[in-house]
Amino acid sequence: MEMFDEITEVRMVNGKPRIAFDQQVADIDFQQACEAFVAAEKAFCKANATVRVDVSADVCAWWDLLEARYQTEKTMWQLFIGGDRSPRTGRMYLQFRETLLSGRSTSADA
Repeated sequence: MEMFDEITEVRMVNGKPRIAFDQQVADIDFQQACEAFVAAEKAFCKANATVRVDVSADVCAWWDLLEARYQTEKTMWQLFIGGDRSPRTGRMYLQFRETLLSGRSTSADA
């Protein structure tokens, strides 16, 4: 059996494909990871701008926010790539990240 020869069963409910519970959980996890990353990015950018101009700013908080940004992005990246660390997937992730941070729509162009 090849890597992509996985047998899947699609059930139709009211004329629509029923999404498996595991897929729903993964979608929710990814959505939450994206939201956490965007929030961490915004908080870090705000602190970063403050630290650069205010010598009394809390540098320890800056480091904590930098770490939070890294951890949330790594989680989002791992969920996005799903174990595929190819250059193509990396470029797709960077495009997704740029779109996510710009606030543009992430919907498919179907």
